[in-house]
This record gives sequence, C-alpha cells and structure tokens, in this order.
Amino acid sequence: MKKLIIITLLFFSLLFLTPFLWEKALPVKVTAASSDYHAPETFRLLLTETGEIAEISAVDYLIGCLFAQIPPGYHSEALNAQAVAAHTYALRLALNNAGSEADFSNSSVTCQPYFTETQAREYYGEEYALYFPKIKQAAEYGATRVITYNNEPIYAVYHSVSAGATNTARYVWGVDFPYLQSVPSAWDREFANFVSTNEISTLGMRDLLLSFDPDIIMPLDFTQWFAEFTSDRNGYVMEVNARNTTLSGGDLWRILNLRSAAFEINYTGGVFVATTLGHGHGVGLSQFGADYMARRGHDSDDILKYYYTNITIVDIKT
Repeated sequence: MKKLIIITLLFFSLLFLTPFLWEKALPVKVTAASSDYHAPETFRLLLTETGEIAEISAVDYLIGCLFAQIPPGYHSEALNAQAVAAHTYALRLALNNAGSEADFSNSSVTCQPYFTETQAREYYGEEYALYFPKIKQAAEYGATRVITYNNEPIYAVYHSVSAGATNTARYVWGVDFPYLQSVPSAWDREFANFVSTNEISTLGMRDLLLSFDPDIIMPLDFTQWFAEFTSDRNGYVMEVNARNTTLSGGDLWRILNLRSAAFEINYTGGVFVATTLGHGHGVGLSQFGADYMARRGHDSDDILKYYYTNITIVDIKT
C-alpha cells in the first residue's frame, strides 16, 4: 500500500507538464457513435534520446503511455478512459504531422509522456509484472477507440487533479475548443494534497519573469507585483497584469513551474508564496476524477463524454 501511494504521488509530479456537483445526476451528453473511422495500427515514434524513428504498434505505444501517465492502481475503467484519450491525442498529433518522417516523438514536453519497456521496468521495479496485465488490457481497449469532434480526433488533453472543476483551453494555451470547456469535478477536492504551497525568493521571481520577457517592468513594491489577478470562479488564472505586460494564466503557470494553473501568489515574509489547487493545467480529463467516477459505476464512455463536451466516441476500423 505504501509503495502504491508513492507511485501515485510520483505520477502527479510526472504529469505536472495538468458549480458543485457530486456523482449523482451526472449530466453526460451521449452522442451516437459511428463505426467508420480508419486509423493506423502502427505509429512512427521519434526517440529523442537517439534520433531513431521506431515503428511501434498502437497497443505497445499505449502500454508505454499508460505506464508513464496514470497510476496503475486506478480503476480499470479510468485506465480505459486514459487509454482512449492517449490514443486520440496520438492520432491528432499524427494527423498534424502528416508528411513528416515521424508521427510524433516520445518527448513529454511536445507530445505526451511515454515509457519504453526498460524505463517502465526501472520505474516500477518488481511491481511492473503485477501491473502489466491490467495496463495491457486497457491499451488494447484504447487502441480500438477514438474521440472525435466534427469527424476528426480531438486534442484529448488530460491532467492529474482539477481545482474542483476543469479548466478551459483558452486560459492555458490561448486557443478555444468547444470540447475543452470547464465542467464541475468537485470530487477532485478529496485528493489528499489538493492544496499546496511553495515559496519563490524575490530574486528568483525576478529572474523567472525576465527570462520570459526581458522588457517586463515590475513595481518597486513587491506586494504589488501580482496585485492585478483575474481568475475564474474555480480559481484558474485568466490573466495577470504586470505593469507594462499582461500575462496569461497559462504563461505564468509555465514560467513559475507551478503545480497547478489554479493559483494565487502573495508576497509575505520576504518571499513570494504560491498557493495552488489540484495538479496540472486542469484542461480535459481529470485522472483522479475519472477514477472517482469509475469506482461509482461509470464506464469509460461515461467518463470521456463527461470531461470532453459534445464529442463522439468512435470504434476504429483498421
């Protein structure tokens, strides 16, 4: 049990790069699925460490994704939902990179987290063999499904734990998608480390801001550096006015490497204190929320149709 808790917390760190409603009466929008989507059985994966392009089956790729993306102790339906999301995101990237040598890379910065078998075995140790059958089953399921909007794979982004409701893509990346809108996820507040804080020195804060914009001008009064915050009702930062510069919430989240895109920053005791809610950018699927829903009888389709709005889940033809 102790090892499972440690692995779960490590995953929330890995996925950092992530109205009040409970489980009853979930407003899931069900859209009829069609069966005419064709997808490749293999992907061309650029291994950034070596520059090699490896051809890998969709199932094997998803096995590596799941080991790197979600605590394997989560409910099987939560793993199924994550597998479909990861597969959909891979198909979206491959579509974007059509004509390139590789469909995408194994970089968690530009693509999505992925473990080779060696990396997964090193990360999990003797637990790898225990989790493998469950992970493989979810990967096989995920490889047969894709989430679409207007007949194309969506940007099926995901995160560890929301701030009690999910975020919208516009606050994080400056673009809006009709299927990446805020939905309540109040059960995420049950996460053990839902609220966290970290301190940043004044010099450290100055250097981080200047590295983003060398022309930024901050007041001499440290208490006024982040005085003009605009946040939504869930705590996600929309924008911050820093005298001569306006930063989006997503920009500041990335600049400061904060745990969550739902945050407040205050100057106290000679340091800046960032208080965050949840873990990750907060957009799309909440993995903790998916596990919560799954343990209350919801299947992966319910989960995906809840966290991604107005989508269709399609069976794949190869």
